[in-house]
Amino acid sequence: MRLWKSKVHSGMAYDPDIAYRTDTCVALGSMTYKCQWCNALKWKDETLGMCCSAGKVQLERLKQLPEPLYSLMTSFGGKQVTADGFLPTFKVKGQVYHLIGSILPEPEQGAQYLQIYFVGEDEREDMLHQVNPYIKDLKSAIDKISPSESFKVHHITPDQIDNVICAEIPDPIRDPQLHEIVKCNMIHGPCGCFNRNSPCMKDNACSKHYPENLIKETQTGDDGYPKYKRRSTDDGGFSVNIKGVDIDNHWIVPYNPVLLRTFNAHVNVEYCSSVKSIKYVCKYVNKGSNQASFALENEKDEIKTYESGRYISSSEAVWRILEFPIHERFPTVVYLAVHLENGQRVYFNKQNLHDRVNSPPTTTLLSFFDLCKVNDFAKNLLYPEVPAYYVWDKKKFQRRKRGVNVVGWPDIKREHALDRVYTVHPNNTECYHLRMLLHEIRGPISFEALKTVNGQVYPTFKFTCKALGLLEDDEYLYAALEEAALCQSPHMIRDLFTIILVFCQVTDPLYLWDKFKEYLSEDFKIRLERQDSVDVEHLADVALNKCLSVIEDSVLALGGQPLKEYGLPQPSKSEQFDNREYLKETSYDLVALEDVVRNNEEFLNDEQKCSRWNWKNFLNQFDFSEFRSTRDIALAVASSGIAATLLEGGRTAHATFKLPLNLTASATPFCNISKQSNFAEVLKDIKLIVWDEITMAHKGGVEALNISLKDIRENKRLMDGVTVLLAGDFRQTLPVVPKGTRTDEVKSCLKRSTLWPKINILKLSKNMRVHLGKEKFAGGFSDLLLEIGNGDYPSFDEMITIPENLCTVVTTVQDLISKIYPDIAHIHDKPMEWLCERAILTPKNDQAAVINDTLMMSFEGEEKVYISIDTVVNMDDATNYPVEFLNSLKPPGMPYHRLILRVGIPIMLLRNLKPPKLCNRTRLKVKALHRNIVEATILTGCAKGETVFVPRIPLIPNDHPFEFKRLL
Repeated sequence: MRLWKSKVHSGMAYDPDIAYRTDTCVALGSMTYKCQWCNALKWKDETLGMCCSAGKVQLERLKQLPEPLYSLMTSFGGKQVTADGFLPTFKVKGQVYHLIGSILPEPEQGAQYLQIYFVGEDEREDMLHQVNPYIKDLKSAIDKISPSESFKVHHITPDQIDNVICAEIPDPIRDPQLHEIVKCNMIHGPCGCFNRNSPCMKDNACSKHYPENLIKETQTGDDGYPKYKRRSTDDGGFSVNIKGVDIDNHWIVPYNPVLLRTFNAHVNVEYCSSVKSIKYVCKYVNKGSNQASFALENEKDEIKTYESGRYISSSEAVWRILEFPIHERFPTVVYLAVHLENGQRVYFNKQNLHDRVNSPPTTTLLSFFDLCKVNDFAKNLLYPEVPAYYVWDKKKFQRRKRGVNVVGWPDIKREHALDRVYTVHPNNTECYHLRMLLHEIRGPISFEALKTVNGQVYPTFKFTCKALGLLEDDEYLYAALEEAALCQSPHMIRDLFTIILVFCQVTDPLYLWDKFKEYLSEDFKIRLERQDSVDVEHLADVALNKCLSVIEDSVLALGGQPLKEYGLPQPSKSEQFDNREYLKETSYDLVALEDVVRNNEEFLNDEQKCSRWNWKNFLNQFDFSEFRSTRDIALAVASSGIAATLLEGGRTAHATFKLPLNLTASATPFCNISKQSNFAEVLKDIKLIVWDEITMAHKGGVEALNISLKDIRENKRLMDGVTVLLAGDFRQTLPVVPKGTRTDEVKSCLKRSTLWPKINILKLSKNMRVHLGKEKFAGGFSDLLLEIGNGDYPSFDEMITIPENLCTVVTTVQDLISKIYPDIAHIHDKPMEWLCERAILTPKNDQAAVINDTLMMSFEGEEKVYISIDTVVNMDDATNYPVEFLNSLKPPGMPYHRLILRVGIPIMLLRNLKPPKLCNRTRLKVKALHRNIVEATILTGCAKGETVFVPRIPLIPNDHPFEFKRLL
């Protein structure tokens, strides 16, 4: 065995050949050495003279403690009492002696130390301070020690977890000592069917969730706890036999090998990365050690003395006896009151009732109003910002004397202080909206000032919030259509009306129709006026009917309901065809499709002709054209919105097949398609489904499609015999698993699906862009990507060096911007192609936000700030998640609470509005900014160059423990 020399980070680098347990820092031996000056007992390796500074320190003898301290502070012996299913207890008798020694017992000896700290509400602690003259000196010395530095917690990878925590039986040949320790100390139970009477059994199941599942690699868990590597015996794991039962890694409690080898005890080590870890720490810091009541008895006494004690370490006992602080709180938290005028809480009794009624006590809110009346700096602050600059002292706000100086205000200092404005339930309507205004209006001097907007005083706080646009109602929808009606064609207004009707949860759709029906049907009316066959008296009715018919078709195409379900008039149609989904998939121009087949067939290469099923990039229309030219139904879907825009009639797979948003929530996900729906009729007659970018889709999506096709077509064959073409490249992006590891991503990809062995694999290796374009640089770039994807390109520590001939390496963000967007100051003069061919990619959204802000400051243009309206879906959550907290959230795939746009900048759509024209990730260029709509030009896809309106759209993220809606 080798010596344990380096102990830094040794817990993450276990070595079975190191003698941990016999190291001098662990095995101190017995205290058999005496100090020659003070006769204190010492350990062998303890520095000589350290106890009394080689005789220089002479302590006076302690006085005998008065009762009851003498009885309590004199040690006593005890007898351990055990019972089945319960923790051991101790029966204490008599007075014995104090012992001190090694933290670990000597070889062949058992544990013999127990510390008990007595607690009570009497004067025993004060008495101890009076009779011990050294306590005050020690406290003064410790008070001079500076506080420790703060630490940062970094994310840990699965490999690092495996270096620290193990949940497997060690190799009995390679590490027999650790194997024996784990066998004796770290096996749970076994419980369950092996032992129904085990203490961990609750409701016929193990409360500790054993046995655990066997997995080959460590994986992150959904609740912040990882699933540790537990290999089966077939995969290289080991097992032990205990009392005739074979135990494998199902039953191993996670441990750290170094700690186990060092202390030879049950030491459970876990890793937690969720917010529960903070709760866990705070809980145990405040609850104290385990406490028990016990009796101090004398056999001759008839009365027992009961005491309450806690099991703690010696160091903690000294810390508590000396009355040092147990915890600290930073930063300062200031609670701010919220109440209506003359509605503050008042406490009174019979004696002060008259005074309290005539002079009610002031509050932080009233003091804030008074501060804004006399202090110019306070007029620039919101109510929650006040505690950072002012201290609430003696019933009023006073300037902070410590902190950082505020630029431009020499007498003002800023300190890190948190505000906590008391939450209010929405049922308390006026007070709830008052609280919202206090987070929006700066420097109010009274309640009336909070109700004033642009010189107009509103009767209630709720009306004031509406005037400021802080509440969601139909007014912004009316304003959006009014803005569009001023200068745009009826066709664009109808598209906007359709989007609003389907996505914006209109409260009164009929009122919206009655208010704007003239604008919506204006072009139909003009067209009919030019025809002599239409009766003048019925011309308006015919135009409105045609308008309603077009709107209904658009609504149904977006997945909406017939207009009668929205409370709108139902249009009458001469040709009634109920299944518009079926009509949409069969109404293609046959002549145009045949031309596509005829014109592109000659460009097929040998691989594509042999495989016959061909796809990707160059042939993205050929297969569809061939199928649809014979009136067969072929569906085009893609895993991403950008890929869907490149397909003729393409949509995202989630929107087409009604896939669950969270495919990991269910073991057997399925598509939300009714067998009686119109789309089910399409699936019954479908012949081909092409799913592009399948490699970045979760395997649950394909499995859900398989289950739904079998159910709808009432057949048990794979995909019910429908030809499904899955296109993609596993060298590209795999499914994104939030907070997941590489193992989690691999586990969720198509290759881990039960359908993978049944898939026929065809390969296309010739790059058609290079083949047809004859570009040498494109060929070299393509070959380089293949080398990287295949793992053939030289790498070091999973990092590659990008060759200089491939790109230009820059060192600053400003250099990157100038290279990608040269002469951006004249962005208004740039053609659409200039924006389409360039973009900056970042791994995180906050980095993209910083670069976007820098880019927008690089050119002039009309600017507008859009503020979102954030509300919780369940009103009972309003007190737990107030509005200002919702505003601070930045969920992925959603805009921030404060969105700044300028005319001329490129933007990206974040949800499907009107596929395939407006899909998720469609790129647009801002043309004009209105208060409630953004007018933009489409940059990519089948509708490139077309101008569209984008209104405020409600979005609900699905990756939070609660549901909230952001309207922006």
